[in-house]
Amino acid sequence: MNLTVSELLTVVGRLDDAPGPDTPRERFRRFLAERVVDVPSARAVIQECRQTLGEQHQRAMQDAIVLTGKLLGFLTTFGPYQHQPGTGWMAGQWETRRRLHVTLSLCAGQMAAADLDAFAKTVRSERTPRPTDVPRVGLCVTTPTCATRSRLEEAIRSRRHPDLRLMTLDGLLHMADMVAAGQLTHDTVLQVLNPDADLDSFLGLLDRPTPAPPSPIDRPAAPAPDAPQTSSSSSKAFWLALVQLPGDTPAAQFVDAVLAKRRLLGVTPDSQIERAISPGDSIRVCITGEGCVADAEVEQLVTDASATVRDAERFGQVLRLTAVNVYPTPIAATPDLVRRLEATLNGHTGAIATSISREEFEVVVRAAAAENP
Repeated sequence: MNLTVSELLTVVGRLDDAPGPDTPRERFRRFLAERVVDVPSARAVIQECRQTLGEQHQRAMQDAIVLTGKLLGFLTTFGPYQHQPGTGWMAGQWETRRRLHVTLSLCAGQMAAADLDAFAKTVRSERTPRPTDVPRVGLCVTTPTCATRSRLEEAIRSRRHPDLRLMTLDGLLHMADMVAAGQLTHDTVLQVLNPDADLDSFLGLLDRPTPAPPSPIDRPAAPAPDAPQTSSSSSKAFWLALVQLPGDTPAAQFVDAVLAKRRLLGVTPDSQIERAISPGDSIRVCITGEGCVADAEVEQLVTDASATVRDAERFGQVLRLTAVNVYPTPIAATPDLVRRLEATLNGHTGAIATSISREEFEVVVRAAAAENP
């Protein structure tokens, strides 16, 4: 049975800290542990929770983030949903026995300096009874709704709390992607979270050998010189991205500055779509209240978009576009599809992308060509 998080919450009941082995919380966590078995499944759960406001989805996302530690090689332990005043907000724990213990805090909304101090105190207090135990660090995972991320970065950078680390939610998922791809090992993750004072360890990370090229046996045969060069249409996907702009941003300005000139687009794939957007896919861009304004090809995925896209952590993927075709006159999109995506956006600024058929994509492209000769 493939349930969404919303459907799963309806089945198990309301998540709270009531004790017992068969409470809604424990039933939900058992279901979730069976579902979050790889990075795509973890990302799908987290993206659905990010797109839906409310306490219950926030708690569901907290549990999914804790379970992501399994994908990094840790043993995971869930924390409480609520915390006592004056204590640090502990979402859960990751542990590699006798090597590293990580206490997690999910940073969303407003997080004051006092909250960071309380979390650091919680991490230190865990170490106090057993000073010879494994190293212990605190990891603050910031979500796109964290309004005080810059202040948290300043506090961490000041080394006032040397045992605390800061990472965005997208950065955490990216690290899990790298582990799944074999680019990082569990030992490397431990060094990233608890770096040695000896800088030689970091040089060792940088000096990792690159993967060997495939052998002639594994390498696909090259086409004959006179064979036509065609792309694989079976692997290419077509997408519709619906963009909700801030009230003070004109649609024409967004199209000209972001799509036509910078050729970048931040989107969050619809939680009902299993396949992520990939290079070579085609995407059509619509703006709420305006219509379809452009189509383009996805040239590549931007892995570190913080320097190029404002509030990049809001998006599940940041795309670099090519062959951008801007429509001088916006074209109307399918009303039912737009209404569904608008409901997913729920009035918030951002962009939701969903998969469409080649026929749906080409209908609008032909209409744009006819209306804008």
